[in-house]
Amino acid sequence: MLDHLVGKPSPNWKRTQIVLILFIGSLILSKGDTRRLPMSLQRLNNKTVGVAPWKITMSAWMVYYLLRNLFHLIGLNAPEPLARLYKRSFYRATWILTALDAGFFTAMPVKPTWLRHTASVLFSLYYLIFADAAEEKVRRVRATMSVEQMRLSWEKAASNPILALGSRILRPRFTIRRILSLPRPDYHAHLPETEVYFFYAGHPDTLQDQTTILLQFPGGGFVSMPPPCHEDAIAAWATQTGLPIISVNYKKAPEYPYPYAIEECFDVYVNLVRQRAWQFGLAGDKDLNIIILGDSAGGNVTSAVTLKILTHNEQVKRTQSSTGHLLSPPSATSDSPYAREPLFEDLVPVPCGLVLIYPALDFEMSCWMSPEQLSLMRAESKHQLFRSTSIESLLQAKDHFSHASPLSVVPDIEKKSLWNRLKNTMGMTPLDTSPTSSANGNLASMPQRPQVKRKPTIRERVHDLPLVDKTAWGDSRLAMTSRMSFFNDRIITPDMMRAMAILYLGPHATSDFDSDYLLSPVVAPLELLAQFPKTYMICGEKDPFVDDTVIFASRIRQAKAQQGLSADEVVRVKFLEGISHAFLQMMAFLPEAHHAARTIGAWVLEIAEDAAIEAPDGLRTISPELPEAASHVAQLVTTEKDMMHRRKTQLVHDLY
Repeated sequence: MLDHLVGKPSPNWKRTQIVLILFIGSLILSKGDTRRLPMSLQRLNNKTVGVAPWKITMSAWMVYYLLRNLFHLIGLNAPEPLARLYKRSFYRATWILTALDAGFFTAMPVKPTWLRHTASVLFSLYYLIFADAAEEKVRRVRATMSVEQMRLSWEKAASNPILALGSRILRPRFTIRRILSLPRPDYHAHLPETEVYFFYAGHPDTLQDQTTILLQFPGGGFVSMPPPCHEDAIAAWATQTGLPIISVNYKKAPEYPYPYAIEECFDVYVNLVRQRAWQFGLAGDKDLNIIILGDSAGGNVTSAVTLKILTHNEQVKRTQSSTGHLLSPPSATSDSPYAREPLFEDLVPVPCGLVLIYPALDFEMSCWMSPEQLSLMRAESKHQLFRSTSIESLLQAKDHFSHASPLSVVPDIEKKSLWNRLKNTMGMTPLDTSPTSSANGNLASMPQRPQVKRKPTIRERVHDLPLVDKTAWGDSRLAMTSRMSFFNDRIITPDMMRAMAILYLGPHATSDFDSDYLLSPVVAPLELLAQFPKTYMICGEKDPFVDDTVIFASRIRQAKAQQGLSADEVVRVKFLEGISHAFLQMMAFLPEAHHAARTIGAWVLEIAEDAAIEAPDGLRTISPELPEAASHVAQLVTTEKDMMHRRKTQLVHDLY
């Protein structure tokens, strides 16, 4: 309170308040006279004579706890904004993550390394019990989060030896795990080498026969999280697919801002194509089938590297067309990126498939969706491979006028409190004896429980609403992006998005967010998107980046359709209902993360099988396990309760 009176929130004022209260309390305890207390306290003091000290202490703590939670007990507390936003399992997982973050932030100033690691775990256990204190701690830290705090928070599972030991015990084993340094190609020979991690779960003798690899660009907000932070998911994929996995520890911002990571990952891809991965133990006598996978920021890098490959090939074609070898594309104008000189003269083969996991594909941090984006989202909602209750829920979240609050992103389902339900069960609630219609249409006086009152929506509050406007949202251009809709997300907050964007762009950035498709792949030209390989995408329904997934998938389909190509089997999207960002980092305590990992593994197997069939020799290089693996896709997209589903379906039906 003292800092509020002074008008300047400061840790020093809080410390001063604590010292003053402790000092005054100590004086009262040491110098206080019981006879000067009010009579009620004197009588209470006389009754406690002879009572055990622990009972007095326990009673005082219970009174304090009652006063702290009195408003919760009598129903005067503020409503919980996240009450129906997430699935129960995901909310529990975020509770554990928040406690870990708070514990590690608290122990961060401790200097001895061994003591800091131990204190981090102990403080996390404390914050598991005092969850509200953990949320407040994390909220304050994220408001002015530094690079060191980001890396501490996101890399704790790999950097803390206690947590790392638990992860190693729970996940499958690798037969080969190596760390190598790859030299840059000749055109970038002056740049530092790239550190890569190599994982293989099959028998070492079978490694040389592999011709398909999974190349992973790990996420981490462009600023943190090397491959060891993703080993839980990597181990699951290595075991399920039997493929060798190469995870790139590309250099991070702010030390290496945009576009360094994209250039480095592109060089790794070129190196693998040229060397055929012989330095990793493969035979190197056949061309590789490369599948690229990326999550979060890694999904951005994956898409950008693919676009860079396609752009490079167009640049090579333009150069060769001047000598009469190839015709340049119609879009290769003088101001086009195709007009730039290529880094080298060879065409680069496109990956045989992409897997994008909750990717961040748009750096335009705007609040409102453009009319074009809304049109793409509505088109996606009608696609047979895309339709699900998740997309209906996403569309409903965009209708800001069908809720009592303009900030609500879940249906306004009024639930009776536990106290009222107990009263109903015990018959304490008065019955409503107003006339009601019976089954045969006659009026009858039938006792009923009173209906729960629903707050009017914003649309219902508008006076004299014309009939034509009741369905006007179908053509409305007023909808907020998912970044703003899920403003209170427990994983990716606006403060963290802002910090990551600033750090990644760097101090010398002059990017054009509307046209720089290596920074924001979602704005890539259609002629490049039409050349995309199979692209499979998975994202949480409540993810702040979910719009990027929907719009990017729709633009790829649009590009394929303009070229007369079928996109039904080229683009595939799945959602996890009631789940937000970074679920693959929660595999230790989130069951849905295991289903998602197996689904991703099934996609990788499917892409690898198709690539093996399309190879010149037509030989299969991996065992056909698709029917079994594909069963996990059915387990992935879970539906909500019947009542919730009916409400959402009816709302969307009324809107359209």
